[in-house]
Amino acid sequence: MEAALEILKKFAVDICCQRVQESRLRHGVPWRYSPKSTEKDRCYQWAKTQLMDFVQALVNAEFGANYRFDNSLEILDDPATQALLEVGLLYQQRDPSFIRPLTRGIQRCLVRWLVQEKLQLNTMESIQFFWQRIIRGRSYRHLMEGTGL
Repeated sequence: MEAALEILKKFAVDICCQRVQESRLRHGVPWRYSPKSTEKDRCYQWAKTQLMDFVQALVNAEFGANYRFDNSLEILDDPATQALLEVGLLYQQRDPSFIRPLTRGIQRCLVRWLVQEKLQLNTMESIQFFWQRIIRGRSYRHLMEGTGL
């Protein structure tokens, strides 16, 4: 998770410094609203919040997101997805087209990481995380395995 977080931190700094093209954020609504500050600590915290939001959305979708259902390719454009695919925690299955953790052990580790990070948040960070989840948060429940609900 630390390697994925490092990838996202670099991406967050690039967004805060406006070095990322707008076309790269086409579907990534949560990534469009970066902190206005170029302060690296704020960008790093924002990247961590984005990764936590992604993992929470994946947990809510029961770790099975069909990226071809309803032509919903936005999950593939998410930098958090790309980072977790790059470090090998998730894999992109082709037929049927799902994004999943490699094993149930990794699935448990993702949940454990999310819970630990939530417990370590101070009050302000906790408010920011819940604001992210409610207002700009991801939802992949419509891409769930089987039902598509």
